[in-house]
Amino acid sequence: MAQAFWPKYPVIIEHEHYGGSKERGAWGDGSLLLKSVEDYHASYMSIHWWPRIELEENRKLIEQINLRMGYRVQLREIAWPLEIAIGKWFSVSSAWANAGVAPCYPGGFMALTLKDEKGGIVSVLTDEKLDMRSLKVGPRDQAPVVTHKSEFVAGMVAPTTKPGTYDVYVSVGKRDGTPVIALPLANDDGQRRYKVGQIKLVEAK
Repeated sequence: MAQAFWPKYPVIIEHEHYGGSKERGAWGDGSLLLKSVEDYHASYMSIHWWPRIELEENRKLIEQINLRMGYRVQLREIAWPLEIAIGKWFSVSSAWANAGVAPCYPGGFMALTLKDEKGGIVSVLTDEKLDMRSLKVGPRDQAPVVTHKSEFVAGMVAPTTKPGTYDVYVSVGKRDGTPVIALPLANDDGQRRYKVGQIKLVEAK
Protein backbone atom coordinates (compact mmCIF):
# COMPACT_ATOMS: atom_id res chain seq x y z
CA MET A 1 0.00 0.00 0.00
CA ALA A 2 2.92 2.36 0.57
CA GLN A 3 3.50 2.56 -3.18
CA ALA A 4 0.14 4.28 -3.61
CA PHE A 5 0.88 6.93 -1.02
CA TRP A 6 4.57 7.82 -0.79
CA PRO A 7 4.71 10.00 -3.92
CA LYS A 8 2.28 12.44 -2.25
CA TYR A 9 2.17 11.68 1.47
CA PRO A 10 4.72 10.72 4.16
CA VAL A 11 4.87 7.04 5.06
CA ILE A 12 5.39 5.91 8.68
CA ILE A 13 6.65 2.39 9.36
CA GLU A 14 7.11 0.51 12.60
CA HIS A 15 8.76 -2.77 13.50
CA GLU A 16 7.69 -5.43 15.95
CA HIS A 17 9.06 -5.59 19.49
CA TYR A 18 12.82 -5.71 19.10
CA GLY A 19 13.48 -8.00 22.06
CA GLY A 20 10.91 -10.58 21.03
CA SER A 21 12.10 -10.49 17.45
CA LYS A 22 15.67 -11.19 18.58
CA GLU A 23 14.56 -14.08 20.82
CA ARG A 24 12.78 -15.74 17.91
CA GLY A 25 15.78 -15.25 15.64
CA ALA A 26 13.73 -13.08 13.28
CA TRP A 27 15.78 -9.90 13.62
CA GLY A 28 18.98 -11.16 12.06
CA ASP A 29 21.35 -8.33 11.22
CA GLY A 30 18.50 -5.84 10.85
CA SER A 31 19.07 -5.42 7.12
CA LEU A 32 15.39 -6.03 6.41
CA LEU A 33 14.57 -2.91 8.43
CA LEU A 34 16.79 -0.84 6.17
CA LYS A 35 15.22 -2.55 3.16
CA SER A 36 11.76 -1.59 4.40
CA VAL A 37 12.84 2.08 4.58
CA GLU A 38 13.98 1.83 0.97
CA ASP A 39 11.01 -0.18 -0.32
CA TYR A 40 8.32 1.88 1.42
CA HIS A 41 10.07 5.26 0.93
CA ALA A 42 9.64 5.89 4.66
CA SER A 43 9.67 9.35 6.17
CA TYR A 44 9.29 8.25 9.81
CA MET A 45 9.83 5.13 11.86
CA SER A 46 8.23 4.02 15.11
CA ILE A 47 10.30 1.57 17.14
CA HIS A 48 9.15 -0.91 19.76
CA TRP A 49 11.72 -1.39 22.51
CA TRP A 50 13.90 0.52 24.94
CA PRO A 51 15.40 3.14 22.58
CA ARG A 52 18.86 3.22 24.15
CA ILE A 53 19.24 -0.57 23.98
CA GLU A 54 18.11 -0.73 20.37
CA LEU A 55 20.45 2.12 19.42
CA GLU A 56 23.47 0.63 21.16
CA GLU A 57 22.93 -2.79 19.57
CA ASN A 58 22.15 -1.44 16.08
CA ARG A 59 24.10 1.78 15.83
CA LYS A 60 25.61 1.12 12.39
CA LEU A 61 22.24 0.06 10.99
CA ILE A 62 20.50 3.12 12.42
CA GLU A 63 23.20 5.41 11.03
CA GLN A 64 22.54 3.92 7.59
CA ILE A 65 18.79 4.44 8.02
CA ASN A 66 19.29 8.04 9.13
CA LEU A 67 21.16 8.78 5.91
CA ARG A 68 18.21 7.62 3.81
CA MET A 69 14.94 8.06 5.68
CA GLY A 70 12.73 10.96 4.61
CA TYR A 71 14.08 13.67 2.33
CA ARG A 72 17.66 14.95 2.32
CA VAL A 73 18.02 18.06 0.15
CA GLN A 74 21.62 18.60 -0.91
CA LEU A 75 23.29 21.48 -2.70
CA ARG A 76 25.93 19.80 -4.86
CA GLU A 77 27.32 22.86 -6.66
CA ILE A 78 26.76 26.61 -6.85
CA ALA A 79 28.51 29.32 -8.88
CA TRP A 80 27.97 33.07 -9.28
CA PRO A 81 29.90 36.05 -10.72
CA LEU A 82 32.66 37.52 -8.60
CA GLU A 83 31.35 41.00 -9.42
CA ILE A 84 27.88 42.31 -10.31
CA ALA A 85 26.36 45.70 -11.00
CA ILE A 86 23.73 47.05 -8.62
CA GLY A 87 20.29 46.93 -10.22
CA LYS A 88 21.41 44.64 -13.07
CA TRP A 89 20.48 41.01 -13.60
CA PHE A 90 23.07 38.29 -13.00
CA SER A 91 23.03 34.50 -13.26
CA VAL A 92 23.63 31.85 -10.61
CA SER A 93 24.02 28.17 -11.51
CA SER A 94 23.36 25.45 -8.98
CA ALA A 95 22.96 21.69 -8.77
CA TRP A 96 20.54 20.01 -6.35
CA ALA A 97 19.70 16.47 -5.28
CA ASN A 98 17.47 14.67 -2.81
CA ALA A 99 19.54 11.88 -1.26
CA GLY A 100 16.63 10.52 0.78
CA VAL A 101 13.99 7.95 -0.10
CA ALA A 102 11.00 10.32 0.09
CA PRO A 103 10.09 13.53 -1.71
CA CYS A 104 10.61 16.88 -0.01
CA TYR A 105 6.90 17.11 0.78
CA PRO A 106 6.84 20.70 2.12
CA GLY A 107 8.83 21.95 -0.85
CA GLY A 108 11.09 24.96 -0.73
CA PHE A 109 12.89 27.51 -2.87
CA MET A 110 16.53 28.51 -3.08
CA ALA A 111 17.43 31.95 -1.77
CA LEU A 112 20.64 33.93 -1.79
CA THR A 113 21.15 36.35 1.07
CA LEU A 114 23.80 39.06 0.91
CA LYS A 115 25.16 40.31 4.24
CA ASP A 116 27.49 43.18 5.08
CA GLU A 117 30.58 43.01 7.29
CA LYS A 118 28.41 43.42 10.40
CA GLY A 119 26.15 40.53 9.48
CA GLY A 120 23.31 42.80 8.43
CA ILE A 121 21.08 41.56 5.62
CA VAL A 122 21.43 43.73 2.51
CA SER A 123 19.49 41.68 -0.03
CA VAL A 124 17.39 38.49 -0.13
CA LEU A 125 16.97 36.95 -3.59
CA THR A 126 14.61 34.01 -4.11
CA ASP A 127 14.13 31.77 -7.14
CA GLU A 128 10.60 30.31 -7.32
CA LYS A 129 11.26 28.37 -10.55
CA LEU A 130 12.79 25.34 -8.82
CA ASP A 131 10.68 23.78 -6.06
CA MET A 132 12.65 21.21 -4.04
CA ARG A 133 9.43 19.18 -3.94
CA SER A 134 10.12 18.28 -7.58
CA LEU A 135 13.49 16.60 -6.90
CA LYS A 136 13.32 12.90 -7.74
CA VAL A 137 14.50 10.17 -5.37
CA GLY A 138 16.79 7.35 -6.40
CA PRO A 139 18.81 4.39 -5.09
CA ARG A 140 21.50 4.97 -2.51
CA ASP A 141 24.34 7.12 -3.89
CA GLN A 142 22.41 7.53 -7.15
CA ALA A 143 20.16 10.51 -6.41
CA PRO A 144 19.29 12.33 -9.64
CA VAL A 145 20.99 15.73 -9.79
CA VAL A 146 19.08 18.71 -11.18
CA THR A 147 21.09 21.63 -12.55
CA HIS A 148 19.37 25.00 -12.50
CA LYS A 149 20.08 28.54 -13.64
CA SER A 150 18.68 31.39 -11.56
CA GLU A 151 18.41 35.05 -12.54
CA PHE A 152 18.69 37.62 -9.76
CA VAL A 153 19.13 41.36 -9.35
CA ALA A 154 20.44 43.10 -6.24
CA GLY A 155 19.28 46.64 -5.62
CA MET A 156 16.25 46.81 -7.93
CA VAL A 157 13.82 47.53 -5.10
CA ALA A 158 16.43 48.72 -2.63
CA PRO A 159 18.14 51.70 -4.29
CA THR A 160 20.16 52.38 -1.14
CA THR A 161 22.22 49.22 -1.80
CA LYS A 162 25.82 50.40 -1.70
CA PRO A 163 28.90 49.17 -3.57
CA GLY A 164 31.12 46.84 -1.59
CA THR A 165 32.00 43.25 -0.88
CA TYR A 166 29.27 41.15 0.71
CA ASP A 167 29.03 37.63 2.12
CA VAL A 168 26.84 35.24 0.14
CA TYR A 169 24.55 32.82 1.99
CA VAL A 170 22.36 30.12 0.46
CA SER A 171 19.18 28.71 1.98
CA VAL A 172 16.02 26.80 1.11
CA GLY A 173 12.64 27.89 2.37
CA LYS A 174 9.64 30.10 1.76
CA ARG A 175 8.96 32.29 -1.25
CA ASP A 176 9.93 35.38 0.74
CA GLY A 177 13.37 33.92 1.45
CA THR A 178 12.69 32.78 5.01
CA PRO A 179 14.92 29.70 5.56
CA VAL A 180 13.11 26.51 6.54
CA ILE A 181 15.05 23.42 5.49
CA ALA A 182 18.41 22.53 7.04
CA LEU A 183 21.15 21.73 4.53
CA PRO A 184 24.25 19.58 5.09
CA LEU A 185 26.57 22.57 4.75
CA ALA A 186 29.06 24.32 6.99
CA ASN A 187 29.02 27.96 8.10
CA ASP A 188 25.41 28.09 9.30
CA ASP A 189 24.42 31.55 10.56
CA GLY A 190 22.06 29.97 13.10
CA GLN A 191 19.01 30.61 10.91
CA ARG A 192 19.62 27.88 8.31
CA ARG A 193 21.49 30.19 5.97
CA TYR A 194 24.91 28.89 4.91
CA LYS A 195 27.83 31.07 3.88
CA VAL A 196 29.24 29.94 0.54
CA GLY A 197 31.49 32.86 -0.38
CA GLN A 198 31.52 36.54 -1.27
CA ILE A 199 30.42 38.85 -4.07
CA LYS A 200 31.41 42.39 -5.05
CA LEU A 201 28.71 44.93 -5.88
CA VAL A 202 29.62 47.90 -8.06
CA GLU A 203 27.72 50.88 -9.41
CA ALA A 204 25.99 50.25 -12.73
CA LYS A 205 27.63 52.04 -15.67
